[in-house]
Amino acid sequence: MNKARLYAFRSLVKSTGSGFRSDLEAESVLQTDGLSRRDKNLYSKLLYGVIEKKITLDYLLSRLSTIPLNTLSREVLCVLELGAFQILYLDRVPDRAAIFESGELAKNVCRECLSYVNALLRRVAREKETLHEYLDLPGKKGLALRYGYPRWMVSLWSEAYGKEKCEAILAAMNTPAPLTVRVNTVKIERKVFERHLSEDGVLFHNNPLCDGTLTIESETNPARLFGFEEGLFFVQDAAAAAAVDRLMAKPGEKVLDVCAAPGGKSFGAAVAMENRGEVLSLELHPTRVELIRRGAERLGLDCIRGEANDSSKVREDLREKFDRVICDVPCSGLGVIAKKPDIRHKDKEETESLPPLQLTILESASTAVRPGGMLLYATCTLNPAENEAVTEAFLTRHKNFHRVGEAQTVFPVGGEHDGFFSDLLEKDA
Repeated sequence: MNKARLYAFRSLVKSTGSGFRSDLEAESVLQTDGLSRRDKNLYSKLLYGVIEKKITLDYLLSRLSTIPLNTLSREVLCVLELGAFQILYLDRVPDRAAIFESGELAKNVCRECLSYVNALLRRVAREKETLHEYLDLPGKKGLALRYGYPRWMVSLWSEAYGKEKCEAILAAMNTPAPLTVRVNTVKIERKVFERHLSEDGVLFHNNPLCDGTLTIESETNPARLFGFEEGLFFVQDAAAAAAVDRLMAKPGEKVLDVCAAPGGKSFGAAVAMENRGEVLSLELHPTRVELIRRGAERLGLDCIRGEANDSSKVREDLREKFDRVICDVPCSGLGVIAKKPDIRHKDKEETESLPPLQLTILESASTAVRPGGMLLYATCTLNPAENEAVTEAFLTRHKNFHRVGEAQTVFPVGGEHDGFFSDLLEKDA
């Protein structure tokens, strides 16, 4: 039995469990001894591909199956999804290989289901040229099925941004996410760093959304790039980097970053400050504080100090102490689905529960802003209830703050950057 398919199957069986993270699961599996580079590549394609296409795959399988899919065990359904994904979306995998390997998995899962699995996947292979007709449905249902999103997300984006923009969002987040890095200009000039990348044969371009960020075209593992160990760059999406730039942190200032892990915005502020001043990075979990500390140490940004802290609660010792405060709150993540495909399977109710917590954290963070200071509210989601509605509620309740410029929603662009929201607020002097 092929190892890549076996490991992908095991990971997918776990994928409906509470708190499942495909990126952490993949990281664990890819460290397994005995997996060739080819197997690792196939494993990643299968895991992320089935998660991305699950809604579409299940719909198509249900149209061809003689048995209702909801009567099947999770294991049998995963076998079918893996097989159908290979037949429909992986051109380099022959249909017969996909069916055979799925049969081998089925033998170990439910031997009495073997003939059913083989028959259904053979039918998928026979009819794959015309299966798209099942997806040619009008309206939101058709969009949801063609792009593989739950109907509630399609409805949310259609109503908030219009049908055309909604479809552009769906398409962009079905495009593989780019690797974007920000040059640590505390240690090296950007042009010098770019020259080293070129000399190493790395293809890249300056990301148009944010000056100082480079989108890497020819390498996906940042640890293999020039200057990683020396801390000459850090990974940061261009949309997030552009939001940090709105804060305009200056050398010698005091910056607070609440909900700071994994640390990219703290790093961006520290670089803008030329490593002069103070950045206090707060994070709820001590293990994630350590992640920030290790990152700052690698980058040589000793102005950053990390602490464990519940940022939903006001700290009197921080009141009006900071020139700039970054408040990148926990959110539904609907702007980063290209990087985290499991987000598309979130429950609507989970998303609806977030705005009260987000407002609480924003209000708590605001107490740390000095008179005349700046407060940046940010999320990596595309949901007005978590974005504009939160800052509008805050401004209604806190008349001593006002908006600087306009609230900004950055829509995802496939292969370039995520979706992101930021709103810059200033406290009256």
